[in-house]
Amino acid sequence: MTGVPAMLPSPMRAATLELSQARLHVLDPRATVEFLADRGVNTLVCFAVGYARGEAYYPSEVVPHHPDLGERDIVGDVCATTHARGMAFIAYVNGLFGGPEVYEAHPDWTQRWRDGRESTQGEAKMLCPNSPYRALIVAASAEVAARYPLDGFYFDEPSLQSWCACHNCSRRYLADTGHELPLDPLPGTEEFGRFLSWRTGIVSEYVADVAAAVREARPGVAFFAQHAFPLASSSQATRRRLFWGRQNLRLPPEWENWYRPTFYGQDIAAVGAHLDLIGIEPWRRWVGQPAWWQGACVSYARSAGRGKPVLSLMEYPHFPWGIARLSDSELAVTCADTVANGGDLWFAMYAPDAADREGWDALQRVFADLGDIRPRAAEQVAHVAILVSRTTAERFGRNAVDERYLDDVIGMVQVVRELHVPYMLLAEDTLDATSLADVLALVIPSGASLSATTVALVREYVASGGTLLATGWAATHDAQGERESTSQLADVLGVQLGPGTVHAGVGYLVARDGDGPPVPVRDEAPAVAVDGAQVLFDVLPSWEIFGPPPEGPLLPDVTLHAYGAGQALYCGIQIGRLRRRFEVFEMTGLVRRLLASAGATAFPLQGVSLAPEVGLHAWRCGAELRLLLVNYTSVELGGHAAPVARQSLRIASPLLPTSPLVRAWRSSRVETTHHDAELLVTLPELGDWDCITIAPEAPTALAT
Repeated sequence: MTGVPAMLPSPMRAATLELSQARLHVLDPRATVEFLADRGVNTLVCFAVGYARGEAYYPSEVVPHHPDLGERDIVGDVCATTHARGMAFIAYVNGLFGGPEVYEAHPDWTQRWRDGRESTQGEAKMLCPNSPYRALIVAASAEVAARYPLDGFYFDEPSLQSWCACHNCSRRYLADTGHELPLDPLPGTEEFGRFLSWRTGIVSEYVADVAAAVREARPGVAFFAQHAFPLASSSQATRRRLFWGRQNLRLPPEWENWYRPTFYGQDIAAVGAHLDLIGIEPWRRWVGQPAWWQGACVSYARSAGRGKPVLSLMEYPHFPWGIARLSDSELAVTCADTVANGGDLWFAMYAPDAADREGWDALQRVFADLGDIRPRAAEQVAHVAILVSRTTAERFGRNAVDERYLDDVIGMVQVVRELHVPYMLLAEDTLDATSLADVLALVIPSGASLSATTVALVREYVASGGTLLATGWAATHDAQGERESTSQLADVLGVQLGPGTVHAGVGYLVARDGDGPPVPVRDEAPAVAVDGAQVLFDVLPSWEIFGPPPEGPLLPDVTLHAYGAGQALYCGIQIGRLRRRFEVFEMTGLVRRLLASAGATAFPLQGVSLAPEVGLHAWRCGAELRLLLVNYTSVELGGHAAPVARQSLRIASPLLPTSPLVRAWRSSRVETTHHDAELLVTLPELGDWDCITIAPEAPTALAT
């Protein structure tokens, strides 16, 4: 794990003064900083250039001032008070929005939809990084970095939240590619892929330009940029439920249902080379995802960012009347889950003069409870890895399919959580042999568009003794999302996929050996032709909702194939999607059975009687092992983590130190039993979270 930059604290407990929402005439910035410092915040992010209209909160010579700023220097006041309290100071600059002072003088700077409409929000307009606006933001960023003794710099919303079809983009695209800017590229074509790659390249270049200017003005500063909703679609279904059927005016209709980072033109792996840490915004209620989804986003971002620290802007606007305000219990659980997945905590203080003061008191307790539960030098222990393919999400998983791909990924995370095995998400863009070195089972949900490099790594992983579980279209499409003649992993899987499909209707999976009742399924899957694999389950298509299963036909769907020293499992049905969207609980048992058939019957660390909604995460700190249990039981139903009794873990001897001493971070009592070559650890009761420490001597820095 890459460490936190030296200028920033570890662990980070950050807050942003959202000055665009503040009433400046009553705001006392010094008192606000003091208030946050007293509540455990150790990193302060302050707006220098805001998002309301690209307004400055300091006496800028480059960008327009906030109309109520007067002679004040709010950034300077906040910076001085922050450092006086021993906190790190990070300046915020928004790189997307401009007010009438800018766009009225430069109407050609605005981003444009495909039909020529401008991209707007309130009185602000989104300005294009291919216009001279980029130079303005680069200059403002350098001005801020030179003016103040920054510890960090945050660049917010570097993105193309439009097509963009402005004349600056048209001219730049022609110069870069030799082609006219496409307005309706056909998915799956070279033109389609070229356009998407070009957009991502523009945003990455924009971030690189700002980063270079900031570092030149303030060497050693920690620089990072926004990556919103890294595992989400731009589907408007959730938004319409929140806003009474209205569409989000920031989203052009041509981008609805796409992979959200594609809409933004953001690629964490590409931009990550210019960053010192990764900033994400995983607000799960706004995109209709489960409570534990935020932790999954952190895990993915750590991998896509090549192990750099992840600062996660949490979903908690601190208005006691706000619809998105999390309960205190969910807040505690989500914070623990974020830390357990390798992230640090970051909260926005909207309207600082009218913020939810009791909410910040609750955060103070959360910060104190967590302490330094995952030290800077800790290394993650994960037996199962789930591969996330950005190319598949972007180019195969487009439009309605996008939801189906992400559903399969997120649902598979849910299934693995319910297996109670420590896990992580891996980004295909940064996958290498080191990523897979300690992985005992690799899961690839619907990885249709895998690169040749990824295929080679997966092939070597299985040949060397690893266990693979692939679902859906597996390495069957090219980099543009177009179907190829055969799967690149056909030799590993022992099956040929497609070109036809099987629609199960309201069908069933039937075990070839006749063991157990049929498992209900509902999906369209690739046709499977066995080419050396052993069939474990057949799919029995059915269109009768209320009648018994028909007699046939039975078509092969789930297979097992030995490849080299390893085993490859394949399931045409999207297991994760059935678990996530259709609540087919049997999917977890199915995956457990499949892994057992491949010999993956016992992992070195595993829950043996954990409640279904308890997640298990493990970190090694030198000779000490820290096992974090995060309890989401009833959180989404009632807003409170229901306590669960007698939660047990089994730890194999190779993971244990000599003469292990076992303690819990929060519980007063832990039961231990030695069985042959393993240790059984039981917590009599688990609240919202706890951490079991196993050390050769008394653990250090334990919270009381």
